[in-house]
Amino acid sequence: MNFERLYKSELSIALNNASTTVLFTSTVRQQAVNDAQEEFADLTECVIRQKDITCSCNTTEYMLLSSGVLSGSTDYVRLAKQGVEYLFTDSNGRVTQLAGPDDFPERPVQWRHAHAPGWRASTSPVQTPSGYYLRPDGGNLYIGLNEPPDLGSSETGVLRVPYVALPAPMASSGAEPFTVNSSVRTDLRIYHRALPHYAAFKLLPLIGDQVGADAHLQQFLGYVARYTQAQRPRGGQHVRTTRDYYRDSRRRGWTGDASIARDPRWGVRS
Repeated sequence: MNFERLYKSELSIALNNASTTVLFTSTVRQQAVNDAQEEFADLTECVIRQKDITCSCNTTEYMLLSSGVLSGSTDYVRLAKQGVEYLFTDSNGRVTQLAGPDDFPERPVQWRHAHAPGWRASTSPVQTPSGYYLRPDGGNLYIGLNEPPDLGSSETGVLRVPYVALPAPMASSGAEPFTVNSSVRTDLRIYHRALPHYAAFKLLPLIGDQVGADAHLQQFLGYVARYTQAQRPRGGQHVRTTRDYYRDSRRRGWTGDASIARDPRWGVRS
Protein backbone atom coordinates (compact mmCIF):
# COMPACT_ATOMS: atom_id res chain seq x y z
CA MET A 1 0.00 0.00 0.00
CA ASN A 2 1.23 3.49 -0.73
CA PHE A 3 0.94 6.49 1.56
CA GLU A 4 -2.15 7.92 -0.14
CA ARG A 5 -4.11 4.70 0.15
CA LEU A 6 -3.13 4.29 3.79
CA TYR A 7 -4.15 7.73 5.04
CA LYS A 8 -7.23 8.00 2.81
CA SER A 9 -9.22 4.85 2.03
CA GLU A 10 -7.70 2.44 4.56
CA LEU A 11 -7.85 4.90 7.43
CA SER A 12 -11.39 5.95 6.45
CA ILE A 13 -12.47 2.32 6.84
CA ALA A 14 -10.78 2.07 10.24
CA LEU A 15 -12.38 5.34 11.40
CA ASN A 16 -15.71 4.57 9.72
CA ASN A 17 -15.45 8.17 8.56
CA ALA A 18 -14.33 9.41 5.15
CA SER A 19 -14.13 13.08 6.17
CA THR A 20 -10.86 14.89 5.49
CA THR A 21 -12.01 18.14 7.10
CA VAL A 22 -12.47 19.43 10.62
CA LEU A 23 -10.97 16.73 12.94
CA PHE A 24 -9.72 14.19 10.41
CA THR A 25 -7.90 16.48 7.99
CA SER A 26 -5.37 15.10 5.54
CA THR A 27 -2.52 16.54 7.62
CA VAL A 28 -3.76 14.85 10.78
CA ARG A 29 -4.30 11.57 8.96
CA GLN A 30 -0.82 11.63 7.44
CA GLN A 31 0.82 12.31 10.79
CA ALA A 32 -1.11 9.45 12.40
CA VAL A 33 0.00 6.99 9.70
CA ASN A 34 3.64 8.11 10.02
CA ASP A 35 3.36 7.71 13.80
CA ALA A 36 2.07 4.19 13.19
CA GLN A 37 5.07 3.38 10.99
CA GLU A 38 7.45 4.54 13.72
CA GLU A 39 5.61 2.58 16.42
CA PHE A 40 5.65 -0.64 14.41
CA ALA A 41 9.37 -0.25 13.67
CA ASP A 42 10.12 0.45 17.33
CA LEU A 43 8.17 -2.52 18.69
CA THR A 44 9.31 -5.06 16.11
CA GLU A 45 12.85 -3.82 15.38
CA CYS A 46 12.10 -4.57 11.73
CA VAL A 47 14.34 -1.76 10.46
CA ILE A 48 17.98 -2.37 11.31
CA ARG A 49 20.85 -0.24 10.02
CA GLN A 50 24.56 -0.74 10.46
CA LYS A 51 27.39 1.74 10.83
CA ASP A 52 31.13 1.24 11.13
CA ILE A 53 33.21 3.31 13.54
CA THR A 54 36.91 3.44 12.72
CA CYS A 55 38.86 3.16 15.96
CA SER A 56 41.99 5.08 16.83
CA CYS A 57 45.00 3.72 18.67
CA ASN A 58 44.69 4.05 22.44
CA THR A 59 41.26 5.76 22.16
CA THR A 60 38.55 4.09 24.19
CA GLU A 61 35.33 6.09 23.65
CA TYR A 62 33.51 7.32 20.56
CA MET A 63 30.47 9.61 20.38
CA LEU A 64 27.81 7.35 18.90
CA LEU A 65 25.31 10.05 17.89
CA SER A 66 27.82 12.38 16.26
CA SER A 67 27.54 13.29 12.60
CA GLY A 68 30.84 11.57 11.96
CA VAL A 69 29.42 8.23 13.11
CA LEU A 70 25.82 8.27 11.97
CA SER A 71 26.45 10.68 9.11
CA GLY A 72 24.08 13.28 10.48
CA SER A 73 21.23 10.79 10.72
CA THR A 74 18.67 11.16 13.50
CA ASP A 75 17.10 7.73 13.10
CA TYR A 76 18.99 5.96 15.93
CA VAL A 77 16.74 4.34 18.54
CA ARG A 78 18.92 1.77 20.32
CA LEU A 79 21.46 -0.96 19.65
CA ALA A 80 20.07 -3.98 17.83
CA LYS A 81 19.86 -7.32 19.63
CA GLN A 82 22.47 -8.93 17.38
CA GLY A 83 25.15 -6.95 19.19
CA VAL A 84 28.22 -4.92 18.27
CA GLU A 85 31.22 -6.48 16.48
CA TYR A 86 34.91 -5.59 16.57
CA LEU A 87 37.03 -6.24 13.48
CA PHE A 88 40.82 -6.07 13.72
CA THR A 89 42.86 -6.13 10.50
CA ASP A 90 46.57 -6.75 10.92
CA SER A 91 49.39 -5.51 8.70
CA ASN A 92 49.04 -8.59 6.48
CA GLY A 93 45.36 -8.00 5.85
CA ARG A 94 44.19 -10.81 8.12
CA VAL A 95 40.92 -10.03 9.89
CA THR A 96 40.03 -11.08 13.42
CA GLN A 97 36.32 -10.69 14.10
CA LEU A 98 34.90 -10.58 17.60
CA ALA A 99 31.15 -10.74 18.13
CA GLY A 100 28.49 -12.14 20.41
CA PRO A 101 28.05 -12.53 24.15
CA ASP A 102 31.05 -14.87 24.50
CA ASP A 103 33.75 -13.10 22.48
CA PHE A 104 32.65 -9.46 22.61
CA PRO A 105 29.99 -8.89 25.29
CA GLU A 106 28.38 -5.64 26.35
CA ARG A 107 29.38 -4.77 29.91
CA PRO A 108 27.53 -1.85 31.55
CA VAL A 109 29.62 0.77 33.29
CA GLN A 110 28.31 -0.34 36.70
CA TRP A 111 29.45 -3.89 35.92
CA ARG A 112 32.91 -2.59 35.09
CA HIS A 113 33.04 -0.66 38.37
CA ALA A 114 32.17 -3.82 40.31
CA HIS A 115 34.39 -6.32 38.48
CA ALA A 116 37.34 -4.24 37.29
CA PRO A 117 38.13 -1.48 39.79
CA GLY A 118 40.31 1.21 38.30
CA TRP A 119 39.49 0.19 34.74
CA ARG A 120 39.28 3.80 33.53
CA ALA A 121 42.86 4.42 34.61
CA SER A 122 44.23 1.69 32.36
CA THR A 123 46.52 3.03 29.65
CA SER A 124 47.79 -0.32 28.40
CA PRO A 125 46.38 -0.89 24.89
CA VAL A 126 45.46 -4.39 23.73
CA GLN A 127 45.10 -5.85 20.24
CA THR A 128 41.57 -7.13 20.77
CA PRO A 129 39.38 -5.46 23.43
CA SER A 130 37.31 -7.83 25.54
CA GLY A 131 33.95 -6.03 25.12
CA TYR A 132 32.14 -2.73 24.94
CA TYR A 133 29.78 -0.48 26.89
CA LEU A 134 27.39 2.43 26.38
CA ARG A 135 27.70 5.62 28.42
CA PRO A 136 25.14 8.44 28.20
CA ASP A 137 26.37 11.90 29.12
CA GLY A 138 23.89 14.76 28.84
CA GLY A 139 22.91 15.11 25.20
CA ASN A 140 25.60 12.65 24.08
CA LEU A 141 25.77 8.87 23.94
CA TYR A 142 29.19 7.25 23.91
CA ILE A 143 30.18 3.73 22.93
CA GLY A 144 33.37 2.57 24.57
CA LEU A 145 35.80 -0.34 24.49
CA ASN A 146 36.69 -2.14 27.69
CA GLU A 147 40.38 -1.57 26.92
CA PRO A 148 42.08 0.91 24.56
CA PRO A 149 42.95 -0.72 21.22
CA ASP A 150 46.56 -1.16 20.13
CA LEU A 151 46.67 -0.25 16.43
CA GLY A 152 49.83 0.10 14.40
CA SER A 153 50.21 2.31 11.33
CA SER A 154 49.21 -0.52 8.97
CA GLU A 155 46.51 -2.00 11.23
CA THR A 156 42.87 -1.05 11.59
CA GLY A 157 40.16 -1.60 14.16
CA VAL A 158 36.48 -1.13 13.39
CA LEU A 159 33.42 -1.19 15.61
CA ARG A 160 30.47 -2.46 13.57
CA VAL A 161 27.33 -1.09 15.20
CA PRO A 162 23.91 -2.46 14.18
CA TYR A 163 21.05 -0.36 15.52
CA VAL A 164 17.28 -0.13 15.47
CA ALA A 165 16.33 2.73 13.17
CA LEU A 166 13.23 4.81 12.66
CA PRO A 167 12.03 4.78 9.04
CA ALA A 168 11.84 8.16 7.35
CA PRO A 169 8.37 9.78 7.45
CA MET A 170 6.39 9.36 4.25
CA ALA A 171 5.59 12.56 2.36
CA SER A 172 4.67 11.81 -1.25
CA SER A 173 1.45 10.03 -2.18
CA GLY A 174 3.28 7.11 -3.78
CA ALA A 175 5.72 6.52 -0.90
CA GLU A 176 5.73 3.10 0.75
CA PRO A 177 6.23 2.42 4.45
CA PHE A 178 9.58 1.09 5.65
CA THR A 179 11.62 2.62 2.83
CA VAL A 180 15.28 3.29 3.65
CA ASN A 181 17.43 5.30 1.22
CA SER A 182 15.00 4.61 -1.64
CA SER A 183 15.10 0.85 -0.96
CA VAL A 184 11.64 -0.56 -0.23
CA ARG A 185 11.31 -3.41 2.25
CA THR A 186 8.97 -5.46 0.11
CA ASP A 187 8.92 -8.26 2.70
CA LEU A 188 7.06 -5.90 5.07
CA ARG A 189 4.21 -5.10 2.69
CA ILE A 190 1.90 -7.57 4.41
CA TYR A 191 2.26 -5.52 7.60
CA HIS A 192 1.18 -2.25 5.98
CA ARG A 193 -2.31 -3.24 7.09
CA ALA A 194 -1.30 -2.64 10.70
CA LEU A 195 -0.73 1.09 10.20
CA PRO A 196 -4.35 2.27 9.77
CA HIS A 197 -5.27 0.47 13.00
CA TYR A 198 -2.68 2.40 15.03
CA ALA A 199 -3.65 5.63 13.25
CA ALA A 200 -7.29 5.01 14.21
CA PHE A 201 -6.17 4.37 17.79
CA LYS A 202 -4.58 7.83 17.76
CA LEU A 203 -7.52 9.63 16.16
CA LEU A 204 -10.71 8.07 17.51
CA PRO A 205 -10.30 9.70 20.96
CA LEU A 206 -10.83 13.02 19.15
CA ILE A 207 -14.51 12.08 18.84
CA GLY A 208 -14.64 10.43 22.28
CA ASP A 209 -14.52 6.83 21.01
CA GLN A 210 -11.99 5.34 23.41
CA VAL A 211 -13.53 1.87 23.14
CA GLY A 212 -13.07 1.86 19.39
CA ALA A 213 -9.53 3.21 19.78
CA ASP A 214 -8.59 0.40 22.17
CA ALA A 215 -10.02 -2.19 19.77
CA HIS A 216 -7.83 -0.88 16.97
CA LEU A 217 -4.79 -0.89 19.24
CA GLN A 218 -5.33 -4.59 19.89
CA GLN A 219 -5.53 -5.28 16.16
CA PHE A 220 -2.30 -3.33 15.65
CA LEU A 221 -0.56 -5.29 18.40
CA GLY A 222 -1.78 -8.47 16.75
CA TYR A 223 0.26 -7.59 13.67
CA VAL A 224 3.25 -6.83 15.91
CA ALA A 225 2.93 -10.28 17.52
CA ARG A 226 2.54 -11.86 14.08
CA TYR A 227 5.77 -10.28 12.88
CA THR A 228 7.63 -11.22 16.06
CA GLN A 229 6.47 -14.82 15.76
CA ALA A 230 7.57 -14.97 12.12
CA GLN A 231 11.11 -13.92 13.13
CA ARG A 232 11.63 -16.83 15.51
CA PRO A 233 14.45 -19.19 14.48
CA ARG A 234 13.24 -22.01 12.27
CA GLY A 235 13.78 -25.59 13.28
CA GLY A 236 14.60 -26.96 16.71
CA GLN A 237 16.18 -24.93 19.46
CA HIS A 238 18.32 -25.99 22.37
CA VAL A 239 19.04 -24.68 25.82
CA ARG A 240 22.57 -23.51 26.49
CA THR A 241 24.32 -22.67 29.73
CA THR A 242 25.39 -19.13 30.48
CA ARG A 243 28.98 -20.32 30.49
CA ASP A 244 30.59 -22.93 28.25
CA TYR A 245 32.79 -24.85 30.68
CA TYR A 246 34.07 -27.26 28.05
CA ARG A 247 35.25 -24.40 25.85
CA ASP A 248 36.88 -22.68 28.83
CA SER A 249 38.73 -25.87 29.76
CA ARG A 250 40.17 -26.16 26.27
CA ARG A 251 41.21 -22.50 26.20
CA ARG A 252 42.62 -22.13 29.68
CA GLY A 253 43.51 -25.62 30.85
CA TRP A 254 42.68 -27.11 34.25
CA THR A 255 45.15 -24.95 36.11
CA GLY A 256 44.01 -21.65 34.54
CA ASP A 257 40.51 -21.36 35.99
CA ALA A 258 39.71 -22.55 39.49
CA SER A 259 35.97 -22.24 38.93
CA ILE A 260 36.14 -25.01 36.32
CA ALA A 261 37.90 -27.32 38.73
CA ARG A 262 35.17 -26.66 41.28
CA ASP A 263 32.38 -27.51 38.85
CA PRO A 264 30.95 -30.96 39.72
CA ARG A 265 30.72 -31.94 36.07
CA TRP A 266 34.47 -31.95 35.81
CA GLY A 267 35.09 -33.84 39.00
CA VAL A 268 37.77 -33.00 41.53
CA ARG A 269 41.28 -32.64 40.20
CA SER A 270 43.83 -34.33 42.34
